[in-house]
Amino acid sequence: MVRVGLLIHGPEVIDEGEAGEAIQRLRAAGLEFVAALGGITGKTAVIDANLQQEIDISKDLRPSEVIMDFIKRGIEFVILMNHGKTEDSGLLLGEGILRNYIAMGSDENLSFVQLEFCSRVIIPWILKDDDLYREIRAIFNEFRERAAREPISHYRRDAGFEYRVIGGVHAGEKIVVNGIVIGTTTRDGSVTLVAKDGKIVDAIGGRLIEHNLVKLPPLSLEKVMVKTGRVIRRTSPKYIGNVRKKEGRRRVACLFYTVEHLFPKIEEVDMDVAVTIGDDTTSIAGDILKRFGVCIIGITDGDADGLIEGIGDGALHRYAKFLPAGSMVIRLKPERDDIVGERIKEEIFGGREEIELEGEIEEQIEKLKQRILAIAGDDIIGVLSS
Repeated sequence: MVRVGLLIHGPEVIDEGEAGEAIQRLRAAGLEFVAALGGITGKTAVIDANLQQEIDISKDLRPSEVIMDFIKRGIEFVILMNHGKTEDSGLLLGEGILRNYIAMGSDENLSFVQLEFCSRVIIPWILKDDDLYREIRAIFNEFRERAAREPISHYRRDAGFEYRVIGGVHAGEKIVVNGIVIGTTTRDGSVTLVAKDGKIVDAIGGRLIEHNLVKLPPLSLEKVMVKTGRVIRRTSPKYIGNVRKKEGRRRVACLFYTVEHLFPKIEEVDMDVAVTIGDDTTSIAGDILKRFGVCIIGITDGDADGLIEGIGDGALHRYAKFLPAGSMVIRLKPERDDIVGERIKEEIFGGREEIELEGEIEEQIEKLKQRILAIAGDDIIGVLSS
């Protein structure tokens, strides 16, 4: 009988070898467990560490949804493994995950424990199985125990406005909402997002990027995924993993404005080329898709927010290290990537975000490149090919 569900969060705990070590220690102790990734930012780290057989990355679930999935499978003891920027930011993560889970269902039978590797502390958020917790404490006996606090809401509504407080931030970090950089923090401590009528209108302790806000559909501040950080992967892998594409499925070209649904699409179809709109979407997608041998056609205009280490100021030549073989990045005049992207969607993709490729694939990709170059036309100021 599986006794424990391991909820792995973020790339850092994987890149540092801590998740792999913890899995080995639990197995050596004879404990039955299953492991799954919460969120999408750790998926490439799992591939790079060759842990796909140990950590399930097939689902696209938020951490609280992973807990719900464990409960549905009869697994009522969940261990969150994380390596935060600081101990306090790690605790804020655990608190937020638990709060979201409780809002989704019930904590009646759940035991929820966090292993925070940045400072080697263990936090018993909820304990219903003291005997199993003692076993866990013995396996990770070098971790000092830190008392849990009662999860509190960081969201409120007042006079038609929504407010959400994001803690554990440092000045100069990007504020990322549902995969889109909507601003930067201007102070240490916390930033409060303010929304009205489904639109973010202010960031107290931060500075909004107005032209990125228009990329967000109407939202609820209570439910959106918000992260802060200078880059999406603070640690570096020991090597870049490689995954063979699954054959026998529909061969398609896909259009992406964000990378939020990139992994589900990889699982769903045999993607041969990804057309990416925006500087950060292009660099992040390229960094992921080179592991799968999928080429990209990137539409950029030089306004990269630098979510990927090494992209820097977003100069065109910097994209070379992120390009899978056969890829192309088109640099446009300022603030033209979204406009050209909409024309590509309408004129090539027929208003959809996927088209099937028939016939000889390399020939079809070359035709797609030429059609996109023709649409971009006089807006092009540079092209980089791999």
